[in-house]
Amino acid sequence: MSAPGRQCKLVEPQDLGRLVTEFLPEGGLLALGGLFKQNRPMALVREVLKSGRRLLRLVSSPGSGFDVDVMIAAGAVAETYLAAVTLEDRMCPAFRGAAERDEIKAHCVDALSVVGGFLAAANGVPFQPVDAWKGSDVIRHNPLVTEMTCPFTGRPLHATRAIHPDLAILHAQEGDIYGNIRHLSTMTYADQMIARAAKRVIVSVDRIVDTDDIVARSRETSIACNYVDAVVHLPHGAHPTGSFPLYSIDEDHIAAYATIAEAARKGGDAERAALADWLDRHVFAPETLSDYLDMIGGGSRLAELEREAEAL
Repeated sequence: MSAPGRQCKLVEPQDLGRLVTEFLPEGGLLALGGLFKQNRPMALVREVLKSGRRLLRLVSSPGSGFDVDVMIAAGAVAETYLAAVTLEDRMCPAFRGAAERDEIKAHCVDALSVVGGFLAAANGVPFQPVDAWKGSDVIRHNPLVTEMTCPFTGRPLHATRAIHPDLAILHAQEGDIYGNIRHLSTMTYADQMIARAAKRVIVSVDRIVDTDDIVARSRETSIACNYVDAVVHLPHGAHPTGSFPLYSIDEDHIAAYATIAEAARKGGDAERAALADWLDRHVFAPETLSDYLDMIGGGSRLAELEREAEAL
C-alpha cells in the first residue's frame, strides 16, 4: 500500500547503538515496557548497555525484573522508580545487593504513582490526581507524589507528577515499517501510556507485517506510528522473557543468571568475576542478535520455547 508523505521508521539493528546514544543522555530517564517476564525489550536493553550509557534512571511498567537486574549488574543504573522488581519465584539479586550497599537509589514508589505519572505525561498535563492513598503510608517516602486540594470541592487529594522518559524501549509481536505496533497478547499493561509519555520511543518487533494488514485490522493496532520514533525487526528480541503467543519464557536461562548473580551478591572476587563473565558472554560479546541466539541454544532452543507457547 502506498503511503504518500508517511515516514519509514524501520531501522537496521546495526543502527541501534547510534540511536540509543542520540536519544538517551548520560544519566537519562529510561522507561522499560512489558510486564514481569513478558514482552521485556531484552535485545534493546543489551544495546543500551553496549552503548556505554551510565548513571541511568529507570522507570517501568509496575512489574519489572530480569532486564532491570541485568542493567544493575552491569553497573549502568544510578536510580530506580520501580514499583516491583522480582523474578517472581525469587528476589532480583543484583537489585537487592545494590540497594543494600547503597550503590543505587531505589525510590519507594507504588504502581499507582508510576502509572499515574505515565498517564499525566501521556495526556500532556503536569500531574494526575489520585484519591486512593488516604490513610496510607505509601506517600511517605514517595518522591513522585504530593498533597493537593481539589480546586472544585476543596477536598484533600494527592497528585502524582508526570513522568516524561527521555527514551522508552518496548517490545511487541508485530509492526509495520511506519512504526504502527500490534501486540498479539494482553501483556501490554502500560506500554501504550509509556509510548505516549516518552520523548523518544524505540520498539523491537518479532515480525514486520505489511501496512495493508495493519490497515485491514486497524482496531488491533496497540501503538500508533505517531508515538514511535524507530521500529526494528528483532525476532525473539524479548528472550529470555516471553513474547506470547509466539514464544514462551526461558525460565532456565533466567534461573541460571539468578544463581550466578546471587552468588556474586553473597560471595567474593571469584563470584563477582563469574557474574562479569556471564555479562560479557550474554550482553557484550555477541555482535548481533543471531550471535546471541546461537549462544543460548540456537534454533533448537527457540523451537522449544515456541512449542511451549503453542501449548498454553
